[in-house]
Amino acid sequence: MKLLMQNKNFGLLFSARLITNIGDSVYFIAAMWLVYDLSGSSLYSGLAGFLTMLPRALQFIIGPVLDRYSIKRLLIATQAAQAILLVVIPIASITGKLTVTVVLLIMPVVSFLNQFSFPAESALIPRIMDKEQRVQANGLMSLAYQGTEAAFQAIGGVLVVAIGAVALYSIDIVTFFIAVLLFSLLTLPKSSIPGTRVSMKTQVNQYFEDLQEGFHIVVHSVIGKMMVSSLVTNFALGAVIATLPAYANYLGGSGMYGLLMAGMAVGSLTGAMAAGRFANKPVGKMLIIGYFIGFCLWFGAAFSSLTYLTVILFAASMVAPGCNNVLNFTLIQNVVPKTMLARAMSLVASLATCIMPLGSLTGGALSNVFGPKVVFIASSFGFLFYALYVACMPVLRHLPVASEVEPEHYGFPDETSVNS
Repeated sequence: MKLLMQNKNFGLLFSARLITNIGDSVYFIAAMWLVYDLSGSSLYSGLAGFLTMLPRALQFIIGPVLDRYSIKRLLIATQAAQAILLVVIPIASITGKLTVTVVLLIMPVVSFLNQFSFPAESALIPRIMDKEQRVQANGLMSLAYQGTEAAFQAIGGVLVVAIGAVALYSIDIVTFFIAVLLFSLLTLPKSSIPGTRVSMKTQVNQYFEDLQEGFHIVVHSVIGKMMVSSLVTNFALGAVIATLPAYANYLGGSGMYGLLMAGMAVGSLTGAMAAGRFANKPVGKMLIIGYFIGFCLWFGAAFSSLTYLTVILFAASMVAPGCNNVLNFTLIQNVVPKTMLARAMSLVASLATCIMPLGSLTGGALSNVFGPKVVFIASSFGFLFYALYVACMPVLRHLPVASEVEPEHYGFPDETSVNS
């Protein structure tokens, strides 16, 4: 936490993300439960998950914009736009015009605007933090992402019953405006972003050139190989997220839904906060061992006869993946040149999540046919695939300590040569 006091910009960045995620966590619970409550069908909750996660697969179109324009201004604009859009839900409820269609139309637009946050904030960390501080910084940002989810998704499940899903939207609206204020206080170092006073045709051509370069960076490197296993894993996660409302209803209702969602966040958060303790461990071995243990715990959760033990085991299954995510992000930040980092991170996010909407849609449909428990069990095998895939790929199996990775060993120029 000392890092937050020592670096004003990082403190503001962390605080803005923390505040925004409080609202996002409550909003996601409210939106998914509202759709399920209005429709009474897990098929619609699966569709809601599909529409919410689909924009995540489009993050690759955002990367070149972030590498060329002011990240600070883009963050402010997108946060404000999300707040304005969410006002529609309470207004529709007050006027008696709230329907499943209205919620389903708003969710993907807000989700798309939210996709600027992750690659933008990831690209800012190397600009404001020294290389040796990045594991700790990424761990704290994971706290901001996942810590609020752990607390407020659990609280959200209770508040949905206590005050209603629509009322929770007001919380999210306020948090977005607070984030706008915090982002506006950032004082960023000058970057090498070129001027934008050129013709529209030139800007469009440059955009597609940058986009193509970003694809080449990711697809034809070790990063692309890392993403293959993420496709299967994220399909499974998409399926289980869509199934959880119905599965929670089977186990005990909306409160249990909040606990299961919070369990995912608690496990990921615990792993993220523990990442610093494993910063000197080879990433390859961490991936193999971590995802295998995660599979065993998740599989065990599905067959537990005690409801709360199911929540505990499910939460524990997310610990190792949460830790590995931090180490993976740090490894990528240390390998890819800063001038290409936003493109790389946005493409990584897109490739990692592009399959999640399909998983959500499939999970919701299969849950209607076979029941939510079957989908919950089947989804655990995504973690097993990840562990086996990495074990069978030498370049991944032998990935070194994240902070000691040498860019030139993976086809990238080192940071010193880029800056010179």
